[in-house]
Amino acid sequence: MRSSAARARTPLRLALLASAICYAAPSLAQTVTGSIRGAVAHGAGAQITAVDTGNGSSRHATADGRGAYTLSGLRPGTYDISFTAGGRSVKQRVIIGVGENSTLDVDLAPAPETATGGTPTQQIVVTGRRLVETRTSELGTNITTQQIENLPQASRNFLNFAQLAPGVRVSTNPTRKTFSGSGVSEDPNGESLGGPQVNVFIDGVSLKSDINQGGIVGGDSSKGNPFPQAAVQEFRVITSNYKAEYEDAGTTVISAVTKSGGNEFHGEAFGFFQLNALRSKDYFQKQNAKNGIADTSDFSQKQYGVSLGGPIVKDKLHFFVAYEANEQSNVESVVLGRRTEPGVLDRFGQYEGTFDTPFREDLGFAKLTLEATEADTIDLSGSIRKEKDLQGFGAQTARTAASDVKNDVYTGRIRWAHNKGDFLNEASLDYLYFKFAPTPDNPDAVQQAFDQTITIGGASTSQRVVQKGFTLRDNMTFSNVDFLGGNHVIKVGGKVAFVDYTVNNDLNANPIFKYRIDPALNEDFTQPYEANYGIGDPTIHAKDTQIGIFAQDDWKATDHVTFNIGLRWDYETNAKNNDYVTPPDAATALRNLETALNAQGVTSFKAADYISNGHNRKPFWKAFQPRIGVSFDVFGDQRTVFFAGWGRYYDRALFRNAAEEALFRQFSSRTFEFSKDGGIRDGKQTILWNDSYLSKQGLDGLIAQSSAPPGELRIIRNDIKPPRTDQFSLGVRQKIGRINTSIAYNHVAAMNQIAYYPVNRMPAPNATGGYDAIPVPGFGDVIALTQARASKYDGMYVTVDKPFTKSSPWSLNIAYTLSFSKERGYAFNFDHPDVADQPYLPNAGDERHRVVVSGLAQLPWDFQISTLMVFASGQPYQVTDQRLGSGAFQTVSNVGHTKPFRQVDIRLTKDIRLFGHDRADFQLIAEVFNIFDRANFQNYDGFLPTPPLTNANFGTPNTLSGPPRTFQFGARFSF
Repeated sequence: MRSSAARARTPLRLALLASAICYAAPSLAQTVTGSIRGAVAHGAGAQITAVDTGNGSSRHATADGRGAYTLSGLRPGTYDISFTAGGRSVKQRVIIGVGENSTLDVDLAPAPETATGGTPTQQIVVTGRRLVETRTSELGTNITTQQIENLPQASRNFLNFAQLAPGVRVSTNPTRKTFSGSGVSEDPNGESLGGPQVNVFIDGVSLKSDINQGGIVGGDSSKGNPFPQAAVQEFRVITSNYKAEYEDAGTTVISAVTKSGGNEFHGEAFGFFQLNALRSKDYFQKQNAKNGIADTSDFSQKQYGVSLGGPIVKDKLHFFVAYEANEQSNVESVVLGRRTEPGVLDRFGQYEGTFDTPFREDLGFAKLTLEATEADTIDLSGSIRKEKDLQGFGAQTARTAASDVKNDVYTGRIRWAHNKGDFLNEASLDYLYFKFAPTPDNPDAVQQAFDQTITIGGASTSQRVVQKGFTLRDNMTFSNVDFLGGNHVIKVGGKVAFVDYTVNNDLNANPIFKYRIDPALNEDFTQPYEANYGIGDPTIHAKDTQIGIFAQDDWKATDHVTFNIGLRWDYETNAKNNDYVTPPDAATALRNLETALNAQGVTSFKAADYISNGHNRKPFWKAFQPRIGVSFDVFGDQRTVFFAGWGRYYDRALFRNAAEEALFRQFSSRTFEFSKDGGIRDGKQTILWNDSYLSKQGLDGLIAQSSAPPGELRIIRNDIKPPRTDQFSLGVRQKIGRINTSIAYNHVAAMNQIAYYPVNRMPAPNATGGYDAIPVPGFGDVIALTQARASKYDGMYVTVDKPFTKSSPWSLNIAYTLSFSKERGYAFNFDHPDVADQPYLPNAGDERHRVVVSGLAQLPWDFQISTLMVFASGQPYQVTDQRLGSGAFQTVSNVGHTKPFRQVDIRLTKDIRLFGHDRADFQLIAEVFNIFDRANFQNYDGFLPTPPLTNANFGTPNTLSGPPRTFQFGARFSF
């Protein structure tokens, strides 16, 4: 038998072996390309040639003895595909989508003899249709260039069009450019620390955020866009049963491909603007006006940019560049809570109003493409994203508490593709750098938070989060592999990523003084009852190596049945900050806490599970992810296809969760309990308040006197696992004439989600319904990471897609989602002693109905009209009911329900042909967003205080979800 040490080394050896395999066989994931697969009737041994009409590059394949063929690694675009055998030829022009494995069958049967007895030697058929993938178990939606360029959009964020796929929701919060799927990790009032468990690939480069929430780097706390839209050719949204080549996602994957230069010069210049005069006053501005509050805002938005692509050496070397700028002066409304209570307006009315929030973003992208040989293509590309924003205020937070936010993302990539016959070999080296750095705009004013009323003073926290690293990706694809009586396309490969993390979280370095009204405790707004103040070293550094390998077999068993079978394995060397050693005082405190809990009958907490000696946190090596799917083409003509799939998908725990365990030991956020008499409150000694304490210097003096205990003790389990989902889906696709329809059921069970709860709580509630704290000498609360948080999601997806064609110049796309989503636990569970004992409650993903309708139509006189409409039922929001007492937190529930969401956007475009031909086009564009000026809301007040206090704002929202009616005008010149 092997020793335990040898067994422990096995995962690392496997990881090193996977790395060696990847280095030995360069290749890249199919997240960038598409493929065509089919059969050539009467064409055994036929020669197939696909020529990219843009850059002239060609790909070749040979049909086997049964006429089966595969063209892999095709860059999305338009191709002329020729099939030749026995002097007969068929030629078709088709459009290939990103990530699609489409089917194209042809017939090379000899034509009937002519009247003179001769037989034609060639038959040519030319069409211009877009191939639609039907024989797949994936639930996927392709967003085309035409949709990206022509549907109305206020922000030029291409990810907004992800909502054209059922099951996907795009955040309408203007400072959170995120999207989510399947209701996973969504608190009642927004996404949680676990992130919505999504991933975005741009040309195969993963934009996954390893540290911050939001799913992708730069997506959280941003008004900006992840990438210049002018550089995006198209993208695919996969909501379930995606293949083994996709990584680090538990719900939804987006794979985008960028534009490339061709043999002709093409480019565009555009500009769009919105002004205050073109925007209706929003709901809160109107309410402020009724209350006599002056509106001094001056909203504006300007978006402009250019792109250019073309040849450097015809048929050999091409380039593409794009630049976009986004300048905004948005507005945020500050509205007091409790504004009808005596004295509130007199004291705090000066903070109400509507204020500007300036924002600037610059986006750039550049790409070189070298057709080195007929079989070899090399791409070199890079992108840049730089943002500066003023945010962090609005609703019941004053303008003084704003933060200056810098958000930067840089990527670089070199890719080599070798495509020879039935063998495709692709390789890439990727680089990603991300920095998020908010700092207080008013750092010299301490923050004062008046409960349910207003927060004033400066922002409390500054941050500097950095994620950077290199990723090597290798895959090989073997096409037309015949065995087991069918035809296989087999892909194997993987990645190795070397990542550096920096987490700087200067939490409450500018102290927060908290005020509340509680007559039973003699507390009011004349003095704070508590203060939080951070001191120490706020920075953690770490390195991590991420490894993933996979194998995927797309097996066409018969002309009717196709299997998609895959297995993926992922591994991280330092996902838990494994070298961390629990300080002796913290280890002693945890052991003492275990003893105290045992005395109360609680045996579930084991201190040893959380005490790290720097060697007992082993990397998780069990992330094996089988993924299985099948499709059945009933008549073999791609018109009626049934499909089903099941798979396991591991995301990753945010590194910030592990970093904060160490961070809170070297940087402590102290809590000061104040009162008017200096007595005992909730079993804790309070400090007699003195006005001199209302400053950093005052709190420093209290710390010097040992008047405030150390901050919380944050702990994570040694055996923490990455979050995962198990998904099952089934459905049917039906083509009716030119219309493609589908209906599918999707079930997602999410486990090992990240949450926190206080360990040092009594197991039984006290007289007021709260849970008394168990003192931990030397520390405040002990906050433990738990993975008892879980969610369940069931969705029914219906799609109707009528494509735009020259012969039928209009399109219609309908995506309907019926969803049921519930969750056990939230991000921070301070209201229950154990997350595992909480019931499943509806979460923000429980949006019962959602309909997204988009379409465009060509009108006379070179006009075009398009629309994007979203109709959604309301969502749950959290209600905290303290009517039985201020400690009765166990009555927190999700009984609130927001109002339905409605937004209709329309665009009208006029084309002006320049120089008498179609190559030069000047467009005038007029758009209106939220044409019916509906007030859509979010962030509802769900607080019910202890009598005799009441909350007049209960059930009312304090921020908007989407814009008021807004007009945008623009122009675009393209050639």
